[in-house]
Amino acid sequence: MIEPHQDKRVPILNKRVRIKDIAEQLGLSSSTVSRALNPATMSMISTKVVAEVKQTARKLGYIIDVTAAGLRRQKTFTIGMVVPDILNPVFPPIIAGVQNYLSDRDYVTLVAYSNNDQHTATTEIRNLVARKVDGVILAGAFLQDASVSFCIQQNMPLVLVNRSIANGNLVHQVLDDDSHGIRLAIEHLSELGHRKLVHFAGPQNILHGVQRLQAFTQCCNALGLDYEIVEVDAFSVDAGRKGVQQIVQRKLRCSAIIAGNDLIAVGAIRALQELGVSLPGDLSIVGFNGMPFSEMFNPPLTTVAIPHKNLGEQAARLLLEEIGNPNGPKQKVLLTPALLVRGSATHAPRKLCKIGA
Repeated sequence: MIEPHQDKRVPILNKRVRIKDIAEQLGLSSSTVSRALNPATMSMISTKVVAEVKQTARKLGYIIDVTAAGLRRQKTFTIGMVVPDILNPVFPPIIAGVQNYLSDRDYVTLVAYSNNDQHTATTEIRNLVARKVDGVILAGAFLQDASVSFCIQQNMPLVLVNRSIANGNLVHQVLDDDSHGIRLAIEHLSELGHRKLVHFAGPQNILHGVQRLQAFTQCCNALGLDYEIVEVDAFSVDAGRKGVQQIVQRKLRCSAIIAGNDLIAVGAIRALQELGVSLPGDLSIVGFNGMPFSEMFNPPLTTVAIPHKNLGEQAARLLLEEIGNPNGPKQKVLLTPALLVRGSATHAPRKLCKIGA
């Protein structure tokens, strides 16, 4: 006679872990555990108890019923974020800062990208609003931006990070100090003996393009430096190449270039090297943003580094404050960049470089 097979494996428990189970495990009341797991009330409980409750909840496999909690408090604990370009290395650290800050407070971040297009940004924000996000972080605003206007019309909590609109006092903003960053770059080149600079200015419908150009001209004038402006149509590698083409066409001479951002600098470096220009022997170049891996370029890029992750963290902090107090004053957070000195900028040559000669 064949005996029936006996499965000796540990049975899978289908019972969902409840707050009561966590409370019994720790010898606490269910109300204390509930407060410790609720971002809105955890401040009422000691930090030690909150940590113990969260650790036990993870160990037991407790999953917060976000839908039920949202229905009670009319919140979804979900934040939407729209970035202009997911391939630009600047934005992943900003997203990481946002997500790290929010996840510590039991929020989920939904990320979409707009391909630097206002219509697409507005469409993505509409989709996020339809999914009942509690607020939006927008990383790709133009000076005149329809997607920002849409959020304001919908009374949607909003924070702009890395870029802003012309009338910035309407919304919360988290930005880097462009003027200070450009000044650091120019002063560094001036100390190296450079007297004739070219600025590859980014698009003038984006705040960074405008502010960095203004800061460049003001600082050069203050230091008595000669300069030329080359406007490009994007913050991209291809824009850097086009900038070099303009220098050749206009027969400009200079000893150093300050690029509107690192991607522009990368495109310029490639185009200059193809033309036989020695970097930094014939010409120095400085970028802006301090994007990841810029130290691995050839030559390693001297750049003005902005604190990307902190930008994201501050944006997330402001958004949660806005959600909690939508009638509070709009804030502007300005973070200080730092100059990273590397191999792409050195002492000025005796003669100005004539590119393409």
